[in-house]
Amino acid sequence: MIPIARRSRAVRPRLAAPLPLLAAALCLLAASPARSASLDFDDVPDLSDAAAASFPNTSLSSAQVLSEASVQALLGYDAAGTWATSGDQGILNSLGPVITFTFAVPVLSFSIDVLGIEKDGSTLPIALLGLDEVGAVIAISTSDPLVIGDSGLHEQTLTVQGSFASVRLTALVECGTKLCSSDEGSTFFADTARAHFVPEPGTLALVAIGLAGLGRRSPR
Repeated sequence: MIPIARRSRAVRPRLAAPLPLLAAALCLLAASPARSASLDFDDVPDLSDAAAASFPNTSLSSAQVLSEASVQALLGYDAAGTWATSGDQGILNSLGPVITFTFAVPVLSFSIDVLGIEKDGSTLPIALLGLDEVGAVIAISTSDPLVIGDSGLHEQTLTVQGSFASVRLTALVECGTKLCSSDEGSTFFADTARAHFVPEPGTLALVAIGLAGLGRRSPR
């Protein structure tokens, strides 16, 4: 008998192919989007300090919470149904010229509705500044006082994108050839902030575990 040679079977490496692994990684990351949060002030007591309020992963510097009824009583504006963009309450920078939002988790984007209040016959532009963990400004959005809303005053939505540890809201005044933060209060009203936080560390850990598992799988 003539012996029949056995076919040798190629030994395949126990590693997943690069392209399937990359595709799986993208799918896992896509399944872990940034978390969104909407911050309004309707559950905070009227005339209180917003710094005492509790928001998820967010703390505020001092700012006065005002209902539209209180705006009319204290400031003399007919604000009913026109100032607040959610409910009937927002915050006024009467307790400090700058309102700062500080985050426990980095924020990828932040937006807020602002309303500029006339002072001495003029309306100041409003700036939203995005700051990194050392307090450096890395993004800025500035309003145009000529944009008028249904309140009859300047209204606009400001948005910054990046990776922020905090954001700062301030009115701007001319100082020489540039604009600087105003040191005067009662210049703007703000409401309905929207923040997009990075995924939680636990979510990222699950993604890493999933990728490690895919890496150990071998094709048949």
